[in-house]
Amino acid sequence: MSPLASRRTRKDALQNRDRVLDAATELVRNEGEKVPMAKIAERAGVGVGTVYRHFATREDLLGELVHRSFGVAVENAGAAAAHPGPALEGVRLFLLATLRDRERFVLPLHGGPAIFTPATRRRQADVRTALRSLLERGQAAGELRADLTPEDLIVASSLLSRPLPGTGDWDALARRQIDLMINGLVPSTSHRSN
Repeated sequence: MSPLASRRTRKDALQNRDRVLDAATELVRNEGEKVPMAKIAERAGVGVGTVYRHFATREDLLGELVHRSFGVAVENAGAAAAHPGPALEGVRLFLLATLRDRERFVLPLHGGPAIFTPATRRRQADVRTALRSLLERGQAAGELRADLTPEDLIVASSLLSRPLPGTGDWDALARRQIDLMINGLVPSTSHRSN
């Protein structure tokens, strides 16, 4: 096989893998972890053999969905921590990014499987590390409550990213909840140091 043909084959294989992951994300979110692999293949526009070539077992596929989702969370947390403005605005950006990306998440707190590889655990820790640096910066500046933890933001963002049935325009309602939450993150007057 020529180098050009080999590159094209690798590119096609990567595209097929991405299509499988995209299809699996949608179907697992809508139908649960037991969605048939054949249905995932059909949605991705590939044969079921292609699915199994990339993911030998259902657990392998689900584990990759969790790993990929934590990658999105790491990007969002890192962007929030790197925001040059007030930490409170970084928190808002993290919550809004999670709301924006909610259809991309297959995470345990978002109703997904609890499958963790060592690499996924590292990504999970990276989310907490980025959020901790954001919170510590805000706490040092007196912008954020001293008792606020990365887990608080993670739980809040998870809840906001799961639309409640019968609520109409979830994005508008969730944005209002973010505004209300942000107001609750600042220290009360009695806790501020002068």
